[in-house]
Amino acid sequence: MKTISSILIFVFVCNIVFAQTDGNKKSSFQLSFISPMGTNGRYAREYTNDYSLNLLVGVSKNERRFTLGGLSNIILSDAKGVQVAGLSNYVGNSGEGMQWAGLANVNKGRFNGLQIAGLFNTATCVRGVQIAGLVNVANDVKGVQWAGLLNIARNSDVPIGLINIIKNGEMGMAVTYDGIGNAVASFRSGGKYTYGILGIGYNHKMKKNGLVAEAGLGAHIPVLKWLRINNELKVSSIGCDLSNPVYNAGYLLLSAFRIGRHFELFGGGSINYMETKNRDAENVFPNHSLWKGNNSEKLQQAYVGYQVGAQFIF
Repeated sequence: MKTISSILIFVFVCNIVFAQTDGNKKSSFQLSFISPMGTNGRYAREYTNDYSLNLLVGVSKNERRFTLGGLSNIILSDAKGVQVAGLSNYVGNSGEGMQWAGLANVNKGRFNGLQIAGLFNTATCVRGVQIAGLVNVANDVKGVQWAGLLNIARNSDVPIGLINIIKNGEMGMAVTYDGIGNAVASFRSGGKYTYGILGIGYNHKMKKNGLVAEAGLGAHIPVLKWLRINNELKVSSIGCDLSNPVYNAGYLLLSAFRIGRHFELFGGGSINYMETKNRDAENVFPNHSLWKGNNSEKLQQAYVGYQVGAQFIF
């Protein structure tokens, strides 16, 4: 309690001593508890700071080097350097450097550098990298968007997420069949080079509960106008029994042939790993294998497989 009281007294004294009232409001260092309780006082929103320590929430006009906020940093104009916040960073204009927030980074203008957030990142134009646990949003991206679920942009060549809503990108519906009997309809969405995969289907080799759920990430390698090589990492769960499903994970190398504007045929080989505790699913496992590790509790197998498919591109 004494420590907290001492901090509050220190901030109050600094507020009186250091707060500027003229038009040239700049500070090498500012400390605040929650605005306006800080060294820049009630004029905090007019200050340009080099270094800022905001115990809870801080407000400033510009930040130039390093900003640390216990909860949030609110920067009304421009930010450079590093901003770190327990919950959120807000920049009213442009940002440059690195932003790290437990919840969200919000930029109303351009951002150049690296954004990392537990939930979501936003900016108008991004030159660099956005990494979010859930969603990235921007207009134009020159760099990489990496999200746990969703990327949204007008232009983004390298979005990495399960769903990518890119206005000038590519979206389509595909139907695939593979060597273990999975027939899957999947939604594929992405940019010029990368895409996400979400699908649902049925495995006809399962004795019962043959539902298939599939998710993955892919990357295009353009070769010719009508030919590209697709590299995919996919994981699928086979069976409705959530306690004992069949898991299959694999890397696929596929040749994709474009037919006209909207159609594509593809096929190729894969390297896969399967496992399950469900003995009734033994017939799903292929007869050939690179490795087997079966025991009384679990079926395990690595194998070479294949996949063929067709895609309608919107």
